[in-house]
Amino acid sequence: MVEASLIVSPSKEELPSFLNAEVIKASKKAIAARNAFTIALSGGSLPSFLSSLPSMSENPIMFDKWHVLLADERCVPSTDDDSNLGSLREKLLSKVSIPESQVYGINESKLKEENGPSMIADEYEDVVKKVINEHSDGKLDLAVLGIGPDGHTCSLFPGHSLLDESERWVTYIMDSPKPPPERITLTFPFLNDYTRKVLFCGAGSSKAPILREIFSKVTKNGDSNYEVVMKDPPPYPCASIKNKNLLYIVDKD
Repeated sequence: MVEASLIVSPSKEELPSFLNAEVIKASKKAIAARNAFTIALSGGSLPSFLSSLPSMSENPIMFDKWHVLLADERCVPSTDDDSNLGSLREKLLSKVSIPESQVYGINESKLKEENGPSMIADEYEDVVKKVINEHSDGKLDLAVLGIGPDGHTCSLFPGHSLLDESERWVTYIMDSPKPPPERITLTFPFLNDYTRKVLFCGAGSSKAPILREIFSKVTKNGDSNYEVVMKDPPPYPCASIKNKNLLYIVDKD
């Protein structure tokens, strides 16, 4: 049985305050323990939700201790509109003092190579291992992931063979059902076993049918807080992560 926590924001507009509070909490805990904070971020609406992060805390956030990895990335230049890193730079990274050397994008020089996505995934797996081994005692502190209207998360799509990956930490996809088709992504083995906490964030009515299907039991535990039991077998990739520290933040819609 997989259990998780659930926070329900009264509205989509208020959701970023709940999300950012959890990110700040994880950052402070990691920095106090290891003098660094390792975080993996997805794209989609998450960069916009995180854009208010710099103004959230009464005490200065120690962004110089952050190490930012990508939970998934499209195999495009970071200047492309489809790039998750590009979106993160525009909405968040340009507003904070994270050293550029501590923001880890893909090797864009491999994009035009024949086996580009495969080589990029191999290199990025090495980057992930190096970052978390050097700065985070072998585990990522926090992954902040989205929920697609089809139930996908990262670039792990329903019915795709990548859902069966059992060893790799980072792999690639050549046939994403959502464009662009070529991407790299963190995998279930990494998110389950080498990540201290996984936080899902979903907003808007398009996510409601997915959320209704992934929880088998919901118990109220405060004004906005609930404890949930995940449905087994999981109906969607976003419900397939079995991390022991799992949190969903959604809005009331």
